[in-house]
Amino acid sequence: MNLRLKFTLIIFALLTFSILVISFSVFLTQKNLLRAQFEDNQQKLFKDFSVTCQEAIRIKDEILIFNSIKSLVETYRPFVVYAGYTSTKNVKFLIVRDKDKEYEFVNRIFLEKGYKTAKVISSEKEEILEFTTDLQSDNPDFFATIKVGFSQTYLKKEVDKALNIVANRILVVAIIAILLSLGLTNLLTFYLVKPINILTKAANEVASGNLEVKTEIYRNDEIGILSKTFDEMVAKLKQLDELKDSFVSSVSHELRSPLSAIDGYVEYLIEGLERQTLTVDKQQKALKIIKDSVIRLTTFINNILDLAKIKAGRFEIHRTSVSVQEVVSEIVSLFEQLAVQQQKVLKTEIEPYLPNVYADAERIKQVLINLIGNAFKFTEPNATITITVRLVKEDVLYKGYKFPIENAKNNFVEISVIDTGCGIPQNEIDKIFDKFYQVGGTTPKKPKGTGLGLSIAAEIVKLHNGEIGVESELGKGSKFKFVIPIVK
Repeated sequence: MNLRLKFTLIIFALLTFSILVISFSVFLTQKNLLRAQFEDNQQKLFKDFSVTCQEAIRIKDEILIFNSIKSLVETYRPFVVYAGYTSTKNVKFLIVRDKDKEYEFVNRIFLEKGYKTAKVISSEKEEILEFTTDLQSDNPDFFATIKVGFSQTYLKKEVDKALNIVANRILVVAIIAILLSLGLTNLLTFYLVKPINILTKAANEVASGNLEVKTEIYRNDEIGILSKTFDEMVAKLKQLDELKDSFVSSVSHELRSPLSAIDGYVEYLIEGLERQTLTVDKQQKALKIIKDSVIRLTTFINNILDLAKIKAGRFEIHRTSVSVQEVVSEIVSLFEQLAVQQQKVLKTEIEPYLPNVYADAERIKQVLINLIGNAFKFTEPNATITITVRLVKEDVLYKGYKFPIENAKNNFVEISVIDTGCGIPQNEIDKIFDKFYQVGGTTPKKPKGTGLGLSIAAEIVKLHNGEIGVESELGKGSKFKFVIPIVK
């Protein structure tokens, strides 16, 4: 059974049940209303009749009472079974619906005081509700009594007749409502299931490797949100797929270049040693190139291993009290010779008397090497690279950071690497710390890498309970910065 049929059956069953319950409730309500209406009518009828008789007593016109009784029985036949009058003057009237039943009800006409009702069963099992009231006059020794017997059997028949009409109307309305609900259920299930089928088909396409698929469901409800999320997920998968392809290409380059250099210079050394044609300077130059290639390979492999550890949750840091000045000075000294070779200005701006930070010194060095290395990679000769270190004086840090850093004042040290290089496009800033992402990856002139350095740096900072961010303007340079908590 498919989803649409299930939805149709369930919703149709619920709607049908609701319609039947409502119809039954309406029927019961109408039944009670009709019975109450008929009972009120007979009470009103007797009340009006008693008022007429009381007026006749006041004017001492018993003939009017007789005519009123006769008119009541003939007008409301067969509802009124009998009506009678008697007084202390031994005057008695009795008019019956059925002429041959007069003897049966004549004994019901006797003097009584007050308003009363009584149930009477005729010889033919007809149920009668008898209303009795007394009539007063100015003469204290005189009073009279009137009685009217209403057929409850007739009343029930009239109620049932009216109920049959109501029931037929309710039945027609219920059938129409059920048919409409069936049609509406089909439309509703189609409206619900169609986007689900589209999403299912799109998911199958993605599972088969097609990342160009789009659901194109434009709705503002939960299904529309799900569709939008699905499209965003596919776009992200496509981006990751492209990034992984770029990563594989970069990995091939990162492995091939140093290995080719090592292989070539090893052959060069072997051949030179065999022929004894290599000078000491040439040997040292070859060995230096081999060493640089090995360092490059080692760094690359360490990045891969670090990424795997981060993903597995096994990336360890060992935090102690660390002097920021010493860490920054040590790393800057490593790049001084490179700055001279590339004709770039490398300078530091470190606030005096900074408190120590609670950090893993080697991991912080790893972050700095990555940020400063990127600054060298993305700047031209004569560019300036500045490393600044300061104690945070603001209550909240937010500019350039992905999330606001609350309660920052005197609790964090901020380290920044500022360059005057090419800068980062605004549409790429949010992706800069993603795995495998490379700035300007589609631009051939931009330096290539693995796209892992910044991602690993960001994870290291987060493991220190810090935050990392970037500010950049295309063509003017970038400012990478991160904060580390101080020792308490």
